[in-house]
Amino acid sequence: MSIDKKNCVKKFLNMYDGGNWPDFDETVSLFSKDTVYYVVYPTTPPVHGREALKKELIRQSKDSKNPKSEIKAMASEGEYVFVERVDSFVTLGKSISVSLCSVFEVGDDGLIKVWREYFDPTDTARQLGISGDKLGELLQG
Repeated sequence: MSIDKKNCVKKFLNMYDGGNWPDFDETVSLFSKDTVYYVVYPTTPPVHGREALKKELIRQSKDSKNPKSEIKAMASEGEYVFVERVDSFVTLGKSISVSLCSVFEVGDDGLIKVWREYFDPTDTARQLGISGDKLGELLQG
């Protein structure tokens, strides 16, 4: 029986329901131990490994609250899952919505191996009322 790779990604994204941040241990348990995550591909350096991913999500949670992912469309081909979505949250005291596309690579074990985010950082900076350089600092910690 093969794994439904779209459902693996959906399970992860559905953890972001507009309430509190999800439990980070539960979140990263959906990722392989050697996972690779790009906050903004290819602009930011990759985060390598499950523990580093957990640290990155905790870091992001310090500046943001009420994260919600609204899936607009999903498609998959082999190990790749493509997602168009809108993420909404409160960052630096401002409500923002970010339109983005993500590419996930999911292994045959159902764990996410790679997660890449693609979005327009200029629009995000505009919504926050900050410069692109300041947003770059925010995105990279």
